[in-house]
Amino acid sequence: MEIFGYIAGICTALCFLPQTVKTLRTKDVRGLSLISYVVYALGVLCWIIYGCHLYAWPMIIFNTPSFIFALLIIAQILQSKGKK
Repeated sequence: MEIFGYIAGICTALCFLPQTVKTLRTKDVRGLSLISYVVYALGVLCWIIYGCHLYAWPMIIFNTPSFIFALLIIAQILQSKGKK
């Protein structure tokens, strides 16, 4: 059953990769919600902190890319708002 945890971790870690790549390439953030990405990033950061507390390396390893992708999107959204 542990395999399902690893599959879930890989899926959630990579789920925002296509959106991140597309956003970085096109610089188009019109359809993206800053609030949603901030809440998501905060949630993932909490999972990372909780994983550190438990010494749960899979939790840390799989949530870190998600957090980085969310931060990249947030940075693009904020940069776009700054140009307006």
